Amino acid sequence: MTHRPADRVEYRDDKTGEMQQGKIMRAEGSGQKARYTIQNERTNQLEEIQERQIERDLQ
Repeated sequence: MTHRPADRVEYRDDKTGEMQQGKIMRAEGSGQKARYTIQNERTNQLEEIQERQIERDLQ
């Protein structure tokens, strides 16, 4: 699935394995090789994630 900047998503943190929520700030690439910069809603920090880490879209 293709995601775009401003989409809200739920994703799995690679370091802790915990589910996180955030807003996509930047998207690069497409398909399974896509990479995203996410602003974590809880910590307000920017994180780099891969397409495979996104579990679902949020409204």
